[in-house]
Amino acid sequence: MSTESQPFPPREPSVYRPTVHFHERLKDKYDEYNRHIDGEIIEGCIRNGDAERVGPDIYHFRATFGGVTYRLVVNTDRSVVITGHPISINTEVARDSGRWSTDQIEDIREFIAAK
Repeated sequence: MSTESQPFPPREPSVYRPTVHFHERLKDKYDEYNRHIDGEIIEGCIRNGDAERVGPDIYHFRATFGGVTYRLVVNTDRSVVITGHPISINTEVARDSGRWSTDQIEDIREFIAAK
């Protein structure tokens, strides 16, 4: 009998639930900079992003959306998304992508510069 192993880290977004920290940051309640992270980015990072193990149970998923590269941090032991944020931007590609407004691009650039 064959058992299919699940990919590790899990690539199904429903496996993970957001931490309070992540939820607060997603809503920008306590952060002066808007991360412009949404469900498409969260799902895309988990499903298709490059995964890098950075601790015993901590992984970074990284994927690019319209010229903006995001990092999503998950704890696989607790099955939670800890945080997520943009880590780089190709401003020209972002402008040409049609995904981002001029204000969003500026917000993302400010977030990256501040962090």
